[in-house]
Amino acid sequence: MKRTLLLATWLLCCVTADAELFTVEIENGTRQTCTGDVVAYSLFIPQANPDLPAPPWPAVVLHHGFSRTKKTQANNANYLAQRGFVVLTPDQVGLGGFAARETNITVTLDHLEWLRRRSTAPGDPLDGRIDPRRLGLAGHSAGGALSFEAAARSQCSDDPVNALFLLDAVPWRSTLEAAPGMAPIALGSLRSEPSACNAQGKVRDLLDALMFAAEDVRVVGGTHCDPENPTDFLCRWACGGSSGLRRYVYLRLMTLFFQDALNAPSVDTNPTGYAPTLEWLERAGLVVRETTG
Repeated sequence: MKRTLLLATWLLCCVTADAELFTVEIENGTRQTCTGDVVAYSLFIPQANPDLPAPPWPAVVLHHGFSRTKKTQANNANYLAQRGFVVLTPDQVGLGGFAARETNITVTLDHLEWLRRRSTAPGDPLDGRIDPRRLGLAGHSAGGALSFEAAARSQCSDDPVNALFLLDAVPWRSTLEAAPGMAPIALGSLRSEPSACNAQGKVRDLLDALMFAAEDVRVVGGTHCDPENPTDFLCRWACGGSSGLRRYVYLRLMTLFFQDALNAPSVDTNPTGYAPTLEWLERAGLVVRETTG
């Protein structure tokens, strides 16, 4: 087992070692949303490079978990941006309760509309850089729940979300109730080992409630902190530590999922996709997969 882990670490960490990546500029600021709330955000913007895929690029809104901040997704966002995604990491509004949940779902849809507007605003740093037909949502823990519900509500609009990725999501009751009405969408879900921090792997109930097939992927030995990058002492203390390898498994699979689902050309020296990487990780004993829905 130790030899397998060492081999897995080498392969995962070296897969893009000599790839040419995008330079990333980070816009930090606040914005007033459609609800009147003022939200802090970081926006990770790839910089055009004649040797790399040209804009417009896909965009992803990446949410942190309950009682956390956008800082816990900064490395994940930067990694995506280096590979040709515009990534928004916003702070959420409030710390829980029905009103805060509803506000955050509404604000998430407003974030997407804000990105669309900026992508057609002359002189804006995002002018011509985002493809409004290739938008994704991702979220950790409660951020996964609000991303799911926002994606479901977007399907009633003219601009539905194109792809959704859940990072050890912890669904609310309203999330479970929304699942049967979710139309088929490119959806990926990774979870850690059952624990109090992820409500004993409750995302499985969400996937089972869908009316289309999905895949439950368990990261072997994973904790609720592993989808964070960077994580911190507080999460490690509360949720059982974290591993650099497992954090990379989460990060790499999320990147490959959006690469495939949002049709983003790979910048890797040896390109691969989400499905073959999952198969390899399963053979290496790093993930366990089960079809649901």
